[in-house]
Amino acid sequence: MRRLPAQQRSRETVQRILDAAEQLLVTVGYERAVASPMVLVEAAGVSKGSFYAYFHSPEMAMETVALGYMERSTEMADEFAAADYDRWEQVAERAIECYSDYYRSPAVRELWLNGHLSAVAVAADAQANLYIAGRLRDAIVRVAPAQSTRLELHHCSVAIEILDYLLRFAFRKDPEGDPVLIREAAVAMVAYLKTAVD
Repeated sequence: MRRLPAQQRSRETVQRILDAAEQLLVTVGYERAVASPMVLVEAAGVSKGSFYAYFHSPEMAMETVALGYMERSTEMADEFAAADYDRWEQVAERAIECYSDYYRSPAVRELWLNGHLSAVAVAADAQANLYIAGRLRDAIVRVAPAQSTRLELHHCSVAIEILDYLLRFAFRKDPEGDPVLIREAAVAMVAYLKTAVD
């Protein structure tokens, strides 16, 4: 964003723009949503001046929507990491469940699966995945301290990347996610983690 809104009314304007951007992602797709700033301006019900006060372009608004989803993804990691589990495998199963729900969002699928993330968003996505990996490691170590003495952050990073790519594959053609592919993502992630967790 060009600048952060200080006043409540300005924050509401920005939120209307972001809500409209997300809705356009779902209803018309990224390409049509960013074809002209007027598409987003009209959908948000704001003036051109209000739009340009906060965003350089519709692409910047879409980038901000993507960054908001990444923030939610890290909040989801905090939630699954804080939950109680009997076995470390349940941590991985809960992560799979959380991020399957994440990909059920039409806006997420439009941005991630159709390659509409900006360079800034791609870098933020890598940082978000690293954060999620750290929270996965924290939870596994907490649940199974004796079994996870060899578990390093890089193991969890690879596990999260496995999960992320396989979930993208599972949701590419099915908005609810192909259940067979989601199960396979779970098998692959847990099997990989077992190489570092005794």
